[in-house]
Amino acid sequence: MRLFFLIIVLTLLIAGNCETDNTFMPTKCEICALVSIEFGSQAARVHKRVSSEFADITEKICLGFNEFKIHKEKTGLERFSRAPSKTIETLKQMRDKGVKVELGMPYEMWDQPSAEIFALRQGCESLLEDYEDVIEEWFLKKLRVDDLFKQLCAQNVLKHGGASCFLNDSNDKEL
Repeated sequence: MRLFFLIIVLTLLIAGNCETDNTFMPTKCEICALVSIEFGSQAARVHKRVSSEFADITEKICLGFNEFKIHKEKTGLERFSRAPSKTIETLKQMRDKGVKVELGMPYEMWDQPSAEIFALRQGCESLLEDYEDVIEEWFLKKLRVDDLFKQLCAQNVLKHGGASCFLNDSNDKEL
C-alpha cells in the first residue's frame, strides 16, 4: 500500500516537471496541529485511557489522514478536510453530464490522496515516532486537547518558532 502511494506521489511530481508548489505542502505547525486535533478526537471516543488504547489510536491515526482532501481555495488548517473538494465535485458533475474533462491523470486517480496529503501522513508518522512519549503522557493523564497542543506543539515540536498556524485557526474544530 505504501509503495502504491509512493508511486502516485512520484508520478505527480514527474507530471509537474518536478516543480512542486510548496505553497500547499503542510507545514510542521499544520502537521502538529492536525495530529493534535485528530488525537484529541480519537481519545474522546475511548472509555478508558490505558496504554493498550493509546497503542490502538497511534497505529491508526496517520492512516486516517489518507481520507483527507486538500482544498487549495482555503488557507491554514482549513485546507485539510475530509470533505470533498468543491473543485473535484464540480468536475465530477461535469463529467457525469458528458463533458470531457482532462486533468492529465486517469479518472480513477481523482480521489487518491494528493502529494500534500501524502506529505501530511509522512509528517504525522515522523511526529509520532519522535514524540510518542509526550503524546502518551498527555493521553494517560486524561488532559484536554488544548493541553496536547501546548505540550506537543508549542513546547516540543515548535519550541524554536514556527507556531504561526495557531494564531489564525481554532484548534477545537472537527475536520
